[in-house]
Amino acid sequence: MPIAELESSIIIRKIGELSADVEREALSFLRGLLRIPTENPPGLNYERLVSYVTSVLEDLDYRIDVVEVSDERYYSHIPGASDPRPNVIASLGTEPENQVVFNGHYDVVPAGEGWSHPPYEAEIHDGKLYGRGAADMKSGIAAQVYGVELLRRVLGDAGPLRRVVHQIVTDEETVGNTSAGTGYLAEKGYLSPKKVSCMVFTEPLGVANICFGHRGAVWGRVQVYGAKSHGGFPTEGVDAIRAAAQCVNCLYEQIEYDSKLKKSRNPVIPSSARKSSMVIGLLHGGTWANTVADRAEFWYVRRLIPEETLEDAREEINACLYEAQRDNPHIRLVNTEVYSTPPVYSDRDSSVSKAFEYAIQRIIHKKPRKVLSPGTFDIRFAVNQGIQAIGYGPGRLELSHTTDEWLNLEEFYTSIKVVALGLLRYLMKTT
Repeated sequence: MPIAELESSIIIRKIGELSADVEREALSFLRGLLRIPTENPPGLNYERLVSYVTSVLEDLDYRIDVVEVSDERYYSHIPGASDPRPNVIASLGTEPENQVVFNGHYDVVPAGEGWSHPPYEAEIHDGKLYGRGAADMKSGIAAQVYGVELLRRVLGDAGPLRRVVHQIVTDEETVGNTSAGTGYLAEKGYLSPKKVSCMVFTEPLGVANICFGHRGAVWGRVQVYGAKSHGGFPTEGVDAIRAAAQCVNCLYEQIEYDSKLKKSRNPVIPSSARKSSMVIGLLHGGTWANTVADRAEFWYVRRLIPEETLEDAREEINACLYEAQRDNPHIRLVNTEVYSTPPVYSDRDSSVSKAFEYAIQRIIHKKPRKVLSPGTFDIRFAVNQGIQAIGYGPGRLELSHTTDEWLNLEEFYTSIKVVALGLLRYLMKTT
């Protein structure tokens, strides 16, 4: 029977009947992913994870291509990076046209210390799966793979699904104007509108949300150069830490002023992210407590609400640096912008968005929220190519990057059903 003639109620019933086995397989796959520490920076165990993913997907009858990046320009800004950056492209067809592409990244931020549950043992307690990447976003990779697998078993024929492609990519966490992951694939034509009809990024945005874009951002590194002197007579030196501290204080004071004046009218989640923000995530300098520091460095991340422009943010940053330079004339400041993106929007009423809206309503029995992400993610590469795209994934956004990161397993299983039905709905409307 042609896919467009399938009765939705029958399909939904079969999804429920066949989901239990698929959920068990998906959980096993996900726990395997979580046990491989793919921390970025610097980019650990990438080849080991790709080997594991390739083995599982080949058993599910996917055709696998591993697209490797060796050009250093894609990770030169990542401290300590030197290892290969492989991406997995998995398809059910030979040379699929009009592709429906699911995209998930396998790199995770460093786990750090202080965990109650080991970050790489994939422990389950009280319906929660713990581990770095449980929310952001190895659960998304598992949901996309086994959402498609669930639909394959429901249909009993892979034919209509030969348009499906999985992109399982590297280096999303360290961002960049391009990247060794989705950015590189875009450069090589894997995101060409001539091939791709839509994309679903399985980022952790909540099972009842559909994301159609994100806030803007400017990332940068400021290096401050002064001159050493003995701590007993500090005026003989040029204090790089003092100048860096002035810059940092100014940046924080400016963002507090902005946040009082401006609040976005757009549906950014959580609501606290509807204001501009600034984070100084790294700050270091000096060589010894009793020596005036001749060098200091800090990294900043400025987030833009949709009503702001990159020029607005850059002017504020440069004003603070100018003030510090004026007050410390013997200091040298070097500001290097490593990444920027304006706020990004896809069509919130695109065909793929409507398909997943239908699926959420039928599976979860509630109308989904259509939202913007507070942080940037790889959807920007699709939007920049003119491809309709959404973000939909099982993790909870607020658990990303946290100590004791966890995933609600019932929400994970729900997302698999939504992916299956959302994909079917899209294929029915576009085949």
